[in-house]
Amino acid sequence: MSATDIKTTKAQFADFIAKGQLWLPYEKQSGAVVQLTDLEIFTPDEIDWKRASGTGKLASFVTFHREYHPDFPPPYNVSIIRLDEGPFVLSTLVDLSGSHKIGMAVAAHFDASGRLVFAPVANT
Repeated sequence: MSATDIKTTKAQFADFIAKGQLWLPYEKQSGAVVQLTDLEIFTPDEIDWKRASGTGKLASFVTFHREYHPDFPPPYNVSIIRLDEGPFVLSTLVDLSGSHKIGMAVAAHFDASGRLVFAPVANT
């Protein structure tokens, strides 16, 4: 596998995000969803892309109270979301007006800057 294949496979995911779309990679041979961290071991020809549901569960979170980058003033939330399709996504949990707990249902959307973020799903 060449460096170009790796860049192209990762770039495909980034292109979807830039368009405000959440798509996930699936291995063509097995049909299994590919963890986003494993994209580098597949060539573009080995991957099928399918639109994700955009729903999942909060797996972990932390709130930073120190500024590490001027684009992210404290307090800044970083969350790990387990998508319903299986992969984990590192993102931000927004709309924290209520309580948030590990395992709570969340849904994806894109904020005004185009970042993929997640918000709690209201209990119905």
